[in-house]
Amino acid sequence: MRSALRAAIIGVSAGAPSATQFAIRHPDRCAALVLLVPLAYKPAEVAPSAPKLSPRAEKVLMTIVGSDLAFWLAMKFARTAVIRLVLATPPEIVSAASKDERLRIDRMLDRVLPIGDRLRGLFNEKRIAGSLTRFALERIAAPTLVISVRDDLFGTFASAQYTAAQIPNAKFLGYDAGGHLWVGHHEDLIAEIDTFLRSHCGADRVQS
Repeated sequence: MRSALRAAIIGVSAGAPSATQFAIRHPDRCAALVLLVPLAYKPAEVAPSAPKLSPRAEKVLMTIVGSDLAFWLAMKFARTAVIRLVLATPPEIVSAASKDERLRIDRMLDRVLPIGDRLRGLFNEKRIAGSLTRFALERIAAPTLVISVRDDLFGTFASAQYTAAQIPNAKFLGYDAGGHLWVGHHEDLIAEIDTFLRSHCGADRVQS
């Protein structure tokens, strides 16, 4: 009988819940798991790593992502607010970053449009974020790397630490600054993921 094909699964931000569920439900198919700035559950007794958005900030965020025109106008006239609320990254971190890193952020912002095509997905992510429960993390058998940044304004650092602590033999990598887009650490982060995958999936199976 042919053995099942196995793949390394990488879940970034709101992609983390589905990536985690794949590793739990299909251990024979998951060769490795990487969770990067993950949307993940943490129990109430674990202190949050970022304050919850105020109702006003939440309203501004939903207005910015509510239409192509609103997002374009915000990009032109309130770019700092877009970086803080949409990218969940301290704007001062971006301002102080290298030219290459600033270009990376600019490209990411440019690729958001047309945001109208993403609205259903964005609202679904918001729904998932508001209803997360604890997954059976102890059932994950795949080698796992969990990465987050302490000043991520989406507060993924605390939940990432908790997640890594619950997965057998998982490795946690944390940066102190860089926001949700790990500004200033991109090359190091990619190298860490590449090394991790090569060590667990074989160099001939990893395409950089």
